[in-house]
Amino acid sequence: MTSCGPKAPEFTDLRDLDMFSLDDGNFVIKAEAVLYNPNGVSLTIHEIHVDVLVNGDKIGNVYQSVSSEAKGKSEFSLPLEVTFPPKLLFSNVLGGILNMATGEDFEVRYTGFIRTKVLGVTFKVPFDQVEKIGLSM
Repeated sequence: MTSCGPKAPEFTDLRDLDMFSLDDGNFVIKAEAVLYNPNGVSLTIHEIHVDVLVNGDKIGNVYQSVSSEAKGKSEFSLPLEVTFPPKLLFSNVLGGILNMATGEDFEVRYTGFIRTKVLGVTFKVPFDQVEKIGLSM
C-alpha cells in the first residue's frame, strides 16, 4: 500500500565548501546545502538550523527563518555561512597549528535540520554531514 500524501524533501549533499580568512581577521565557512523535493508541487522552506563544528569544536551556527519556495520534482540549494574569530578555530592550539603548518585539511561537520511545508504538512529534514576542507589564506 502506498501513500498519496506529500513526501519529505531529501537532503542530498553539501556543495561548494570553502573556508577562508577575511581582512578583519575573522574566518568564514561557506557551503550550499542541496535538497530534492520529490513532490509534484512546490514546497515552502521555513527554517534553517545548522551547527558547524571544526575538528570537533563548535564554532558557530546558522539559524534563519525564511519563506522561500522550491519547485516540485527538483533540486534546490540553500546557502550556509558562518563567520567566526580565529581563536575558535585554534582552541586546540597545537592541533590547529599542525593543520596549518602541514597543510592538512580541517574536518568540518554540519549538523541540523531544515523545516519545510508542502500541502499543509510540515517536515523537519535532519542532516549530519562531515567534509574535509582546507583553509584559503
